[in-house]
Amino acid sequence: MNELKSNIRWLAVSMSATLLLMFPLRSGAQSKSASEEIKVALPAFRTNASKPAHNSGTQAGTQTKTIRIWDACDPVTFDAKVGPGTCIAGHHGQTIFDDFFAEVQQDRVAGGWRFNPLLNTTDGIFKLVRLELAPGDRISLENVGGETHTFTKVEEFGGGFFAPLNPLTGNPEPAPECARVLADGSLAPQPESDTNQFVEAGETEFGPIAGTRALPLGVTHWQCCIHPWMRINVAVRDRDQDHEHEHQN
Repeated sequence: MNELKSNIRWLAVSMSATLLLMFPLRSGAQSKSASEEIKVALPAFRTNASKPAHNSGTQAGTQTKTIRIWDACDPVTFDAKVGPGTCIAGHHGQTIFDDFFAEVQQDRVAGGWRFNPLLNTTDGIFKLVRLELAPGDRISLENVGGETHTFTKVEEFGGGFFAPLNPLTGNPEPAPECARVLADGSLAPQPESDTNQFVEAGETEFGPIAGTRALPLGVTHWQCCIHPWMRINVAVRDRDQDHEHEHQN
């Protein structure tokens, strides 16, 4: 069953990758109409990695904090361009495929595709939210969108494994935690792991536990390797150190 589920997930992701490789970028020349049919040949994107195991136990006093994963894909146009099952129906949004692609070209992001919490606007300064955790706390990843997304720890934010999106989003170099560069120069996704989780549309699963190897003390950077502007910082601080600091103040 796990193998079947993995194959279905990668079928959808693979078709998305092929579409982005084949879909013409808008330039001075007239781009193809959204109504034109794009024929897709599936690339050899497959993974044998199973879902990472998660410890369901929690310590007393620990918390679970939810990161919601959003997109606004329109099932009709995304499925027509890519293939059935690329975007499942729901209340996540109705952005048609051509508008999504045009927004990325113009703004380097598509606003409906994001991790939430997203921005901290304290004192009028826009910056990524830093999710605060203590050892033993854990993350819950809730995909409320219609597409598959990844939650991937990276040393530095960078591009993903869909090459055409990288320069459009200002990320010409893929993050090595997201993509492997093949002999022909093309990109392939890194295998799934506890620091590179693929979260399917409509699914909720546990992320890493704070204070472990996957989510150590300090600040770590996480992004989606499919839509590289989707980012969040996670800070893990020792409870005893925080208590001592408050007492001294």
